[in-house]
Amino acid sequence: MKRQNLMLALLFSAGLTTLAFNKIIENDPTYKAIDLANFNNSIRPQDDFYEYANGNWIKNNPIPSTETSWGNFNVLNEKSKAALRSICIEASNNKANAMGSNEQKIGDFYYSGMDSTTIENDKFGKVQYLFDRINGMKDKREIPILLALLHKFQCSAGFGLYVMADMKDSKVNMPYIYQSGIGLPEKSYYVSEDMKAVREAYKQHINNMFQLLGNDKTKSSMNAEIVFAMEKAFADSSMSAVELRDQEKQYNKLMYPELKIVCPNFNWEMYFQGLGLPPMLPTIIVSQLPFMRQFSSMLEKEPLDNWKAYFSWQFEHSIAPKLHKAVVDEDFSFYGTMLSGAKKQQPRWKKVLGATEGALGEALGQLYVARNFSEESKKRVNVMVDNLTAAYIERINSRDWMSKSTKTAALTKLGTVLRKLGFPDTWRDYSGLGIQKDSYVMNFISSNIFDVTYNLGKLDKPVDRMEWGMTPATINAYYNPSNNEIVFPAGIMQAPFFDARADDAVNYGGMGAIIGHELTHGFDDQGSMFDSEGNMKNWWTTEDTKNFQSKTKKLVTQFNNFVAIDSMDLHVNGELTLGENIADLGGLTIAYFAYKHSLVGKPKPEKIDGFTGEQRFFLSWAQSWRNSMLTKSLINQVKTNPHSPAKFRVIGPLSNIQEFYSAFNVLPKDKMYRKPEDRVLIW
Repeated sequence: MKRQNLMLALLFSAGLTTLAFNKIIENDPTYKAIDLANFNNSIRPQDDFYEYANGNWIKNNPIPSTETSWGNFNVLNEKSKAALRSICIEASNNKANAMGSNEQKIGDFYYSGMDSTTIENDKFGKVQYLFDRINGMKDKREIPILLALLHKFQCSAGFGLYVMADMKDSKVNMPYIYQSGIGLPEKSYYVSEDMKAVREAYKQHINNMFQLLGNDKTKSSMNAEIVFAMEKAFADSSMSAVELRDQEKQYNKLMYPELKIVCPNFNWEMYFQGLGLPPMLPTIIVSQLPFMRQFSSMLEKEPLDNWKAYFSWQFEHSIAPKLHKAVVDEDFSFYGTMLSGAKKQQPRWKKVLGATEGALGEALGQLYVARNFSEESKKRVNVMVDNLTAAYIERINSRDWMSKSTKTAALTKLGTVLRKLGFPDTWRDYSGLGIQKDSYVMNFISSNIFDVTYNLGKLDKPVDRMEWGMTPATINAYYNPSNNEIVFPAGIMQAPFFDARADDAVNYGGMGAIIGHELTHGFDDQGSMFDSEGNMKNWWTTEDTKNFQSKTKKLVTQFNNFVAIDSMDLHVNGELTLGENIADLGGLTIAYFAYKHSLVGKPKPEKIDGFTGEQRFFLSWAQSWRNSMLTKSLINQVKTNPHSPAKFRVIGPLSNIQEFYSAFNVLPKDKMYRKPEDRVLIW
């Protein structure tokens, strides 16, 4: 209640908040936050604002051979990786690290991954015991205990199990069972005609991986066909990427006897005990009922040898990047080149660094923050959140399509949003994780077991609202509806998204729009299903829901009409990307009005390089999303990713915002123009 009153008060104190922000950030009038050399001046901003703002940058910054895309996020990732690498090298070279300290674990994990000689000599040696165990099964009744072990290793065989907040009782942790068990990105890859070449390459890849395990060509070919057929059966009963956006359909809370009715051919008691859980969990949420029915049916129909082949493949696939060169190369040939289009593998240090951060993210993040982040940056972004929230309050109150009761509920939700900036207040304890120098793959497995044990340990405990889902060095941000929180790691609080030297227009168009984006996720088509306490509960009137859905339907149509790849006539999926498109449109709109608030009571900003503040705001948004992507990677994004390709994240929202039209004099004859009745304005 205290936080809510504070947020509502911001509506009446926006001017004071803005003055504080302007006092903290000392703009440098000589600093060029927007580089004119990045523009493609042969394109009119009214026709293609993305190309106009970014064309020369894209032309002059080709995608490196080791990457599948290249843009601002990649550039910042390189900076972040350089800082993390320095920490890892220092830790691995420091022989004085106390055994059991975070520095020892970071250093030894990194060292084990860089020790290619030991990895090559060992081959499958350290993990051969599990392949032997899989192939040594005598009866299908052994599958539950084996599957529990694979799941402790974070191998995605069959289904998956994860503990998190109950979507309808956000203070309580619940076990969720969900679909898994396939090696291609999404169910359509197993059936659609345009993925036929990918399917054939995938089967050959599985064949090659079995040969690397020591199977002869005939056995490997047969196993590849078996594995693919089983995965296709799993895929056939899975929800598609679009269907997975429907949270209500995936909330199936079952009592233990009901779980056994859905999946009767699986010994759940043995499986739960194998995970270290009570043999009979009283209640469990099954996200995809048809999938679990299919899994049960396959347990009965598929012979034991088929399951041996499937589990062997799934385990080898899960650890492939941590094994010797022949396996790593084969894994990259399919997932890196065939699926994503990358020409070369990343250098070993980058791959090992990624694995180290995955295993010891907060331990590494704590050292990263101490060297690369200041509390001052956190304070500055915190004030920006205040300003964005104040603007959002005004926007909610001014929506003519919302009733008073729904507005009240929306303001309550906005006022209780938990903000997490920079890094956690309390760092995760890694004392239970043992790391040694002698085996990269076993360190990887040990960290996976540690994480699974940590997650399962949340059962019967209250939800920890202060836990983070991203590491501090991550160049990203997120909104979590079950916690009603926005989270901005330290990594993203830097130029070009947030730059203390830049004018306010640039910062609001960059970091401000990102903050607005995450806030808007609380009010997109999925986030709006959750109330202020993070419970999936309807707080909308029937009429308001109809009005909201009418607007979002128009946004779906708009993005369905964007063509990502002309030669394939591959269109953006407006349904799959709806939540992110709502967040982009709302976030940019809110950030614009927050920026306008910052000008109240101040002289009108002078033009910089001939651009007004309003123009620089929109240019900053466009340049934030500059990005190139390989064709294969772009295909994957369109088919599986809830985010629209970068170009459409720019021109899509802008074509709906009247203030953009005014700033750049967009007229009916221009390509960026939409008729007023065709524009979408939600928040």
